[in-house]
Amino acid sequence: MMLLSRDHCILEKGPMEFRPFGANLDGTKIRDVSGTTVRANVDYLEESVGRARGEAAGVRAVEQLVALLNERIPDPAHHVTPAFLKNVWNSYSYEFLMFIKELCKDLSGDPHFQFHVGKKFISPLIQTLGRPFSVPQIYKMFAYFGDKFVKGSVEYGIGAVTDQSAILRVKFTDHVYRQFGAYRKACAALSCEAMKSALTSVPWHIHRLPDATVTDLSCIANGDEYCEWELRWSRPPRQYAFWPAIALVAGIGIVLLVALAIRYPTISPAEAVTIVLLPALAAGAALRWAMRREARTRETLIQEQMEGVEARHEELRESYLDQEQTTVELRRKIREVEELNVNLEHKVRERTTDLQRLNQELKAANGQLQELDRLKSAFVSIVSHELRTPMTSIKGYVENILDGLAGGLTDTQSYYLTRVKLNTERLTRMVNDLLDLSRIEDPDTRHDYLRPMPMSIGDLTSEVVESFQPMARQRSITVTADHPAPLPLIRGDRDKLHQILTNLIGNAVKFTPAGGKVMVETTARVDDSVQICVSDTGCGIPPHERDKVFDKFFRGVAIPEEARGAGLGLAITKSLVELHGGLIWLDSTPGKGSRFFFSLPVTQPVTQPSR
Repeated sequence: MMLLSRDHCILEKGPMEFRPFGANLDGTKIRDVSGTTVRANVDYLEESVGRARGEAAGVRAVEQLVALLNERIPDPAHHVTPAFLKNVWNSYSYEFLMFIKELCKDLSGDPHFQFHVGKKFISPLIQTLGRPFSVPQIYKMFAYFGDKFVKGSVEYGIGAVTDQSAILRVKFTDHVYRQFGAYRKACAALSCEAMKSALTSVPWHIHRLPDATVTDLSCIANGDEYCEWELRWSRPPRQYAFWPAIALVAGIGIVLLVALAIRYPTISPAEAVTIVLLPALAAGAALRWAMRREARTRETLIQEQMEGVEARHEELRESYLDQEQTTVELRRKIREVEELNVNLEHKVRERTTDLQRLNQELKAANGQLQELDRLKSAFVSIVSHELRTPMTSIKGYVENILDGLAGGLTDTQSYYLTRVKLNTERLTRMVNDLLDLSRIEDPDTRHDYLRPMPMSIGDLTSEVVESFQPMARQRSITVTADHPAPLPLIRGDRDKLHQILTNLIGNAVKFTPAGGKVMVETTARVDDSVQICVSDTGCGIPPHERDKVFDKFFRGVAIPEEARGAGLGLAITKSLVELHGGLIWLDSTPGKGSRFFFSLPVTQPVTQPSR
């Protein structure tokens, strides 16, 4: 890969290529950089801008940083907030840190922003862990302490360490270099500047000693394999607190020597010194043993405390890594739900638009159908009127000829004219049916089509049944009427009810073979209505045709050819029943017959016979 010069920063990259926190696509947790490093950048941005332009400007700078970061994070589930960036327990990718470093440098206007923010890298945790150790020991533990800021993304090297100097080096892993991409040199320059600044501040933050100085030995930004520095610091001033104790011991020794010389004048000076020094040496040895024992105890205690703090630190860090991933997954689920809602709303709007358009089309089509139906009814009415007059005339002439008014007829002529008369009557009935249907369906005339009045449905039924007796006897069919007395009165148009009964009884007679029966039963129902049933023992109606028998122009396939009509009788019958406020239905068994029912509302209660 072609590496760009250090003048090309990672912001030129556009959107981030890697996930900023949580987990990678393969499920591994992202923990390249600790939240301490990110918070140090955010806090110093707010502090430096607030110091130069006012506290409110510092807060706005952080908000602007968040907005610029979110613009470069492709997945909204990984968008951040100021509070999120200030959580030291979070962990991030190195690419995300590089974006923050470059944006903070631009927003603050400070080209050495990373050098200044590096002073804040020494967290309270590091200060606590490092206080028991000297400065050289801390630098020897460079890898241990560095792992608190970055984990698994930097390889540490430690050269010669003396009381006043140390050579340290760092090298990024291939995982980090993939995140840097072509901007490795610029990213390394920013990282090195912050790390060098943090390392020089170690003496001050841990032991309140002057900052160390640093000299670059090599740098990745210059094309070297690793970054290496030489750090130098001042030796801490010697402690002379033991001299008063030495003076006290010496004074006591001199007093003892003088006392021995007075008490035992014969003792030699060498013997006196030995007698005085032996207890002091023994006490010193005992004191040193006790101090060493206490030092070992303190060292063990410090080690246990460090291990405890270290374990707790890692436990909290892992807990926050899991929390970050959970947060990301929840955001992603919420995003998916929101997208589903948006898609659903879009589809609902589309379907609503389609339904509105379809409704408009249906309205237009319905209007056209109504207009066509009106034109059809008008056409049928006109044609029927026009046909009825010549049919009546033809029928009259034929009857006159058959009556001999035009002279004698041969048997053949009489037969043919009789057929003409029958067909003319059939056409006349069809024309009358068409006229009735057009009047019923015309909204302007259907309400005035009936002339209702109180009447006895039982008397009317008997009358119609009686009118069919000649035809029934001719076909060897029995037609009877059965109804209890008394029946309640109904309010209806006598002629139209006569037409209903005529149609139903006529069909029953027509479809019943010789020797069959047709019965008309009239009963009062508990729902204040009268029910009339016309039953026959004819051919019956197949199940698949029952829903169509009341349709206009429907003629069943099983109906004998000689019994077929225009298919208007039952349609007119249904319309007339409904105009009276009643219902009509049927029950049929093929080969055994049919039963047609219709009901009519009662207008007067039943009159009980006097006793």
